[in-house]
Amino acid sequence: MVFEKIPSIVGMVYAITAFFILAYLFYKNKLNKKVGYLFLLISTIFGFMIFAPMFPNQIQLLAVGDTSQLGGPAQIVGLILLLFIVLTFVFGRIFCGYLCPIGAVQELAYNMPVKKLKLGNKKLSIVFHLLFFLAFIVLSVVFSIKILAYFGFRDFFYLNVMSLFFYAFLILLILSVFVYRPFCRFFCPYGAVLSLVSIKSIFKFRRKDNCIDFKKCKACEKECPTNEAGRSDLKQECYLCSRCRYACPVDAIGYNINKKEAK
Repeated sequence: MVFEKIPSIVGMVYAITAFFILAYLFYKNKLNKKVGYLFLLISTIFGFMIFAPMFPNQIQLLAVGDTSQLGGPAQIVGLILLLFIVLTFVFGRIFCGYLCPIGAVQELAYNMPVKKLKLGNKKLSIVFHLLFFLAFIVLSVVFSIKILAYFGFRDFFYLNVMSLFFYAFLILLILSVFVYRPFCRFFCPYGAVLSLVSIKSIFKFRRKDNCIDFKKCKACEKECPTNEAGRSDLKQECYLCSRCRYACPVDAIGYNINKKEAK
């Protein structure tokens, strides 16, 4: 780590505090691109400074029974992991979108102005992600294999350039310039759990009554990197990146509760 004396609990406190700030900004429709970039940058810096909160790594350590590198007592870490599952159920994937350093650095990379490769069939990526999650559980719990170590994000944020795994994540990061969040969408075990929870999120991006989709606008759907901007989409893979909001010509996308569901 760059600053070994800074406890990882600081990163967890940041994640919890920033989560509620972002939820408020979303609800008040005050989150703009500059503020979004600021949170992404801060989260990335925290990743390099204290390697926390790296929940994919922590959920793997808990699964294999290795508590030596958790960054805190196992009970506390487990409760925080559970807390963000509950928060995702209420507010959507704010943590994945802006606060996880692994996701944040991929999001920043994807914002580079180059031609993007958009995967057409999101069902295939979702199915692959869930299958990988099952494999992760079996390998971790049954065989105590730390499969996420081979992705190198730990070596990357520790700046361990002598490790081959550092370059494994670097390749993923370069890929994320063209493909939206490859680690998050295909391999992250914690993200797989949060994606299922977010299907029933109380708050999420929804179209307002002034939507002009009857004119076959589809501006939001064209901009969404995960094909989740359709009216009937579950928002399972929505990272609240706000590209749909920024693209809408009539400001018809809001972060709110479905009134029918709320009754």
